[in-house]
Amino acid sequence: MRVWLLALAPLLGILAGCPVTQPQDTPVPQKYVGAQAGRHDGYWLYVPNNYTPDRAWPLVITLHGTYGWDSAEAQIREWKALAQEKGFIVAAPNMRSVQGILPVDKVLWTKDLESDDVAILSVLDEVSAKYHLEPRAVMLTGFSAGGYPLFNTGLRHPERFNMLLGMSCNSDDGLFDKITLTPELRKEPVVIFWGMDDPVIQDYCWKAVQYFSNHGFTNLKHKTFRGGHLRRPDIAYKYWLPTLPHPPPAP
Repeated sequence: MRVWLLALAPLLGILAGCPVTQPQDTPVPQKYVGAQAGRHDGYWLYVPNNYTPDRAWPLVITLHGTYGWDSAEAQIREWKALAQEKGFIVAAPNMRSVQGILPVDKVLWTKDLESDDVAILSVLDEVSAKYHLEPRAVMLTGFSAGGYPLFNTGLRHPERFNMLLGMSCNSDDGLFDKITLTPELRKEPVVIFWGMDDPVIQDYCWKAVQYFSNHGFTNLKHKTFRGGHLRRPDIAYKYWLPTLPHPPPAP
């Protein structure tokens, strides 16, 4: 492990994580919700300042990539301006299974995926209990190594989400092999997109696209865009908007 870290140290210093490109001047700040033992390791939440329980609100749960390149806090900072503008709530839980660089022990990684599964659903339950959400308008999205918990949880609990969306996301054949396919699951809207200048992640994305194509998913979309390994919440929202049963009113 130390050898890998030493080898990667110069690269880590150069990249210093994926930059947050969205504006940060929202009317209210994002807030951190502390860890709950056995449920989650804490999460970041953004609720627009014009939230009212008079209507049901859409929710985005966004899963971050590898620590050092991404984090739950970076995700909420990237999404919050869009959430304020378009009128939805966004939650970004801390994940454990998001290792997309170093080799991982499959047994420990599987346990981390199970922990992340509990965390994602717990965050959804907590936010649903506190705010008036539209249950048919919950998107689960993952960036980079966040693709692992995205597919693990999203494909196991499709009834909880109205869309699964991977942004330049990792995937794993062994993870897909454990999914129980049903006619209803095959109807789940799935979107995968990535940057043309993101050569490493392209293989992971194409493998995911091939899996969904080969297993008869009828609402699959995939696309490439100019640029590299970046979070793209604006593009994600454009794919999600047509699936919302009650689109948010204009601000």
